[in-house]
Amino acid sequence: MTPMVSRGPSDLPASLPLGLPGGGGSRALSPVARYVGTASLFIGLAGFAPLAVLWLHPDEVPLAPCFIFPSLAAMALGYLLRFASAWPARAVPLSRRQAAVCTLLIWVIAVVVYAAPFVVAGLLTPVQAVFEATSGLTTTGLSVVDVATCPAVFLFHRSLTCYLGGVGLVLILTCVVTGTGGLGVYNAEGHTDRLLPSSAKTARLILLIYTGIIAVGAVAYVIAGMTPFDAVNISMCAVSTAGFATHPESLAFWQSPAIELVTVVLMIAGGMNFLLLFLLMRGKFKAFATHIETPLYFGIIAVGTLVVGGLFWARGISDGAGDALRDGLFQVVSVLTSTGFQTVPSFAAMGPALLFLFMLLMFSGAEARSTSGGIKIYRVAVASLGLAQTLRSRYGSKRHITSVKINRFGKRTVLTADDVAEARAFVALYFLVFAVGTFLFILCGATLQEAAFDFASCLGNTGVGTGFLGPDSGAAALIIGSVGMLLGRLEIIPLFMGAGALLSFLLGGVRHGR
Repeated sequence: MTPMVSRGPSDLPASLPLGLPGGGGSRALSPVARYVGTASLFIGLAGFAPLAVLWLHPDEVPLAPCFIFPSLAAMALGYLLRFASAWPARAVPLSRRQAAVCTLLIWVIAVVVYAAPFVVAGLLTPVQAVFEATSGLTTTGLSVVDVATCPAVFLFHRSLTCYLGGVGLVLILTCVVTGTGGLGVYNAEGHTDRLLPSSAKTARLILLIYTGIIAVGAVAYVIAGMTPFDAVNISMCAVSTAGFATHPESLAFWQSPAIELVTVVLMIAGGMNFLLLFLLMRGKFKAFATHIETPLYFGIIAVGTLVVGGLFWARGISDGAGDALRDGLFQVVSVLTSTGFQTVPSFAAMGPALLFLFMLLMFSGAEARSTSGGIKIYRVAVASLGLAQTLRSRYGSKRHITSVKINRFGKRTVLTADDVAEARAFVALYFLVFAVGTFLFILCGATLQEAAFDFASCLGNTGVGTGFLGPDSGAAALIIGSVGMLLGRLEIIPLFMGAGALLSFLLGGVRHGR
């Protein structure tokens, strides 16, 4: 979405009143309404995509209205928001607070629109449907749907939400927000580098890379033995690091080393910084290999595979050392990239040691500017380097302070105090939210182990769990989990800022109207 070009008064349609009072609140929300309206039009249009599956499954045609009416409603809302206020004399960039409101509203609309089909079809209750849609759009992968009996059109709908949430929906925010307020998801993840000078061109390139990897993955899955329907769905969910599967057993359904290998490659690609993928495609291998996140990313995978594989073997979870390493690699990559696919029967029966290790991986997450969740390796590295520098300056034998340099995309740059402060602040805020969410889950009846692990999974958008969150969970637990997933996906600060700014805008309009 690019900023609107200027139009003369004679070219403009008559304005439709929004019903908002004039003045500060109304003026502040007017550009937000137009941007959100455009996003709502896109959300509604994308909602028709699952209908393509009906060509392969004609017996599910009666389910078509479940998608048609919510999509039409979203498009109607988008049209009203897009054209219901007066056009500005020139393109108006969003302020930081307006960008936060825009971000929040787009996600709320998407969740409601994509939850509606589940309710209309009678598959889920409204709270369950919101949880399922939120899980897909935030690429978490926790599910309350009975996959064994779920119609194919809804299985594709779930995968589509993962695709849109992984990067497609974010691309709207990148085009709208990145150039104006810096609150785009990709610019909120540690650094603000762009692939190309223009936000719009960057968004298109990211979408091309993202969709291209999914297409290649789908072909690889078909070659490995999947049906085309399963291949498309699993590829979308692997690259978006979401974890929704088309069978109750997840990836264990196929018991295929080839399919697991393809999935590992796709999950690693989904967990990588898009700029690094771009550099890799351009043949800049040195810049790729020396970037601060690259050795840490693959180092964590290597060490984690050995440790988790050893515990799988020692505890009899896997048969033999070879299977233990295979399962260990798959699960370490799945959890680190916040995908959530499984090749082992259950996380609930693993024991505290393995759950603790997987929680550490969930906290870390993969690389910044990727589709994965968690704190991100970049922030963990910056915060750790800042801590080490502080300890050296205060307690080391040499009291003089030396600068710390890190490699960013092939360039050596000095780690500034602002970089360290931002990373530390986010890490502290992340663990504060984790503590609150864990406590709320305990109030809902979870044990400490269940509450900590499952909320870490929600906040890290990981999708593995102990079983506390499921079809039989109460409404309160599902709502808390949904909020945790949104907080993790929007990286906490934009969500709070958006809610506060929206309330401020609305109260400002009400006060002006008195």
